[in-house]
Amino acid sequence: MSYTSIAISGQIASGTSTAAKSAASALNLKYESAGDFFRAYMLENNFPLWDKSKIPDDLDQEIDEKLTALAKEGGYVVDAHYIGYFTKDMPNVLRVLLACESQERYKRAISRHHTHTETIEEIKKREDGLDSKFRKLYADEFYIDPKFFDLKIDTTNTTPDEVKEKIVAKFKEN
Repeated sequence: MSYTSIAISGQIASGTSTAAKSAASALNLKYESAGDFFRAYMLENNFPLWDKSKIPDDLDQEIDEKLTALAKEGGYVVDAHYIGYFTKDMPNVLRVLLACESQERYKRAISRHHTHTETIEEIKKREDGLDSKFRKLYADEFYIDPKFFDLKIDTTNTTPDEVKEKIVAKFKEN
């Protein structure tokens, strides 16, 4: 079966949004992001980005189900922490895991301004919150275990264009 969608996951500031937007544009696919939704939700409800426990479980599940359905449908690049896990049994979805050394991720996250400037402590709390929420709602597994992915790219010293090209090449080879 040929790939019809791409699911991109990775730790905070590993480059998932940049890669997803770029791959979607290059392949003329639609782009969907869990992060965009949750950042807006957290701003609207006035609580810190790192506090995943403030998001109602049913809302988390609703967004996860919506994004998983889009990936299954085809024609999408979905950028979400858990999406690689949710699509692990979908042969039409290319599952991409982006990895990056922690110090480089922290540097990237601190320099961006999605909602506010994060501290390393907040980034670590956010990662712990993502893991806790996943284990609470879904499974006692590490959602970005490489075994769930078709392609793993280390973005530490890889340019965004190189990352995009690797994703596009893998998508087209199938």
